[in-house]
Amino acid sequence: MPDRTELDARRPNRRKKYVAAIALSVVVAIAAVVVIAGDVPGRITRALSGLPPEDLFSAQRLDAELDVVRARLGDQVLRRVDVTSNLISVEAVAHDGRLHLYWVRDGQLEDEDSMPDLHAGEAGFTAADLSGQRIRAAVSDVRNLGKPGEIQLVSYLIGQRRPLSVAVWIRHDPVSSVLHLDPQGGSAVVREEWIETDEHTSVFGGCWC
Repeated sequence: MPDRTELDARRPNRRKKYVAAIALSVVVAIAAVVVIAGDVPGRITRALSGLPPEDLFSAQRLDAELDVVRARLGDQVLRRVDVTSNLISVEAVAHDGRLHLYWVRDGQLEDEDSMPDLHAGEAGFTAADLSGQRIRAAVSDVRNLGKPGEIQLVSYLIGQRRPLSVAVWIRHDPVSSVLHLDPQGGSAVVREEWIETDEHTSVFGGCWC
């Protein structure tokens, strides 16, 4: 049986692990809430206008928004680009060497946050790789597969030891699908992932990246 000295020595370590776990949970929760909050104005505007909703990843106006990304971030290394219902979220390595989170909405680019680039030295992609036509085609191809669920997110991303892909997230609780397609074209699904989701999972809360 451990003596009191051993028990006292273990308690600080347990407290450290507990505090670290809480801190990580808070960071993830805040990130999800912030992104969802950014998406709320567009949803409210569409609801009040009485117009049928048109998700950005299916709309022609996506091309104009991507033009903003190319004009403002064309010389930066991109880690990930997400297209939600009414905004584009871009993770790009800025000239200060840090990874910045940008939001693009209605022709405006906003620098929301920055952090150290955890993948410094690794390959990324550029705004020249982005294509509104490719995103819309990928969405159409995925819908034609007849999978149940609602498309909530389309991303350009490079996974760990994975090539660049256009990933389409189909929300279908309790298990949602992420279908990866060739960014250059074609309707073939190069790989599929599954994530557990429920009513508490946000657009960015799945952490399937």
